[in-house]
Amino acid sequence: MWHAKHEDVEMLLRRDVRASLPLGRQFLLYLDPCALFKDASRGRADVQRRARSYNCAMRWLLLPYLQRWIMIAASLFLGIAPVEALAAGRPWFIILAAAFAVGCCVAVAVIVYTAAAYLLLGLSDKSRLA
Repeated sequence: MWHAKHEDVEMLLRRDVRASLPLGRQFLLYLDPCALFKDASRGRADVQRRARSYNCAMRWLLLPYLQRWIMIAASLFLGIAPVEALAAGRPWFIILAAAFAVGCCVAVAVIVYTAAAYLLLGLSDKSRLA
């Protein structure tokens, strides 16, 4: 997904800055749990250390994303059965039911990924190095 530069990430935490973005970028920020985090895999060692420290301090941002994706997954899951019932009368509705199922699977994958990131960012530096 779309990611901001290191210096832009902290600016995106401000509501007025996010409000000035185009609607498409706002939508990506709404769905992408990593959009407000810095890339800790590039740059010099001190830059990586600062990015890692920032990410650990901002891990609380992942909780609203977890809630959001749980609601998305639940909504898609609950939508499968009614659409399957409609498919009894019109067979092309089964494609819509399959789309709901695939969307639910993607949402569950995002939930697992986000929960893992939240837990790993909570580890201390000593336990991460071990």
